[in-house]
Amino acid sequence: MKWKSLGCSAALLLSTCALAQVPDADSDEGNELQIVVQSYIREHPSVSIDDAITRLTVQTEIPPAIEALRAESADRLAELSIKHAPDQHILVQLKGGAPVANRTIATPSGVTRVVFEVGHTYTQDEFLAVLSKHRSLINNTVPGITGMSGFAGEERLEIDIEGGDATAESLRAAIKELERATGLKIEVRPNMPRPVDAG
Repeated sequence: MKWKSLGCSAALLLSTCALAQVPDADSDEGNELQIVVQSYIREHPSVSIDDAITRLTVQTEIPPAIEALRAESADRLAELSIKHAPDQHILVQLKGGAPVANRTIATPSGVTRVVFEVGHTYTQDEFLAVLSKHRSLINNTVPGITGMSGFAGEERLEIDIEGGDATAESLRAAIKELERATGLKIEVRPNMPRPVDAG
């Protein structure tokens, strides 16, 4: 759900547009809508402008359905995300092999598929416990960490570092050792500065 980074004002704008007409292109609201849509199309170049507007509007409408899916799958949930290809759909990744039938959810702006993918190793809580168990080892092994992102459904960890490509390359052997210790796939993302405190 990367589009969340575009901000709450964009979500509010799209919610308003879903209930009313698309704002005039020369208005502040119209300019903001164009920025949000252009950003989405840059990330997903095969999507038309009309489809981008529809997809973004649907994203403002589906949070209640997403929360219901989280509650329904709480004991097995590895990860829940919005995917953008081949269409916009919700992917629910579950621990264990018991199948769950795919379905659709309808909102005022369209129908969204829900795809259930089973066979994953960890629930979210179990994955977080693995990260917590190995946090000290990770911090002591990888210098200059600026952030980490975990993906339970992929059993994968991204580690952000301040150093450049040469630093990332020099960590290759250490990362292999960390992968053996944690049982996770680990990727290092270089040139990732520490977040600036807006306060």
